[in-house]
Amino acid sequence: MRHRALPLLALASLAFTSACTQQVPLRMAVEVVAEPEQADVTFKGKGLGPTPASLEVKTFDELMAIAARRENADAVEKRVRILAPDKAQLIFRFGEVSPVAKKLGYSKVLVFDYSERVSFDSGKSELKPDALTILNRQAEILKTSFPGVDVNVCGHTDSTGGDDLNLKLSIDRAKAVSDYLAAAGVPGAKLKPQGFGKDYPITTNATPEGRGMNRRTELILPQ
Repeated sequence: MRHRALPLLALASLAFTSACTQQVPLRMAVEVVAEPEQADVTFKGKGLGPTPASLEVKTFDELMAIAARRENADAVEKRVRILAPDKAQLIFRFGEVSPVAKKLGYSKVLVFDYSERVSFDSGKSELKPDALTILNRQAEILKTSFPGVDVNVCGHTDSTGGDDLNLKLSIDRAKAVSDYLAAAGVPGAKLKPQGFGKDYPITTNATPEGRGMNRRTELILPQ
């Protein structure tokens, strides 16, 4: 089986390596970070020093070759935070998974994180044109690298606005992403759209930048 090209970062280490092995063209600037403390980064088995680290990848297999360890421990959560079609953060979380992953009952997860600015206009649930390209490629990785795996499509908002409005918006966005992935060939029975409103921020809501990060849609896959 062969991977197809992706315009986004896929979180991975050896623990998350799929059966596919094709070298696929991909160019992306990647910033590697760790939470809650620094970790040692390796790329194709070569040490890059402690986080934060920056590198560029050219193929999907190179993304799969990025790993991080801390005190002989593997990450429990690996998050691809898409900042632009050619730019992303690779976040390794140690200790405990994020609260939303814990709520879903998972102890180890792979997360694709799409900020509002690459997915939706403010207050809207219609996908932006750029998001369609990203989701087309996302569908390919789900079909080829994670067949049969449940995909929790989770919508989130910031803390501004009313609770009911935020919950509805988060649900509508999750459904929009889920419906698009299903139309692109991901088995609908494996897509689990759900909205959490403002309940699970990943950073502060006290700044515009923080609120922008909290307005996101996540694909959470158990590992």
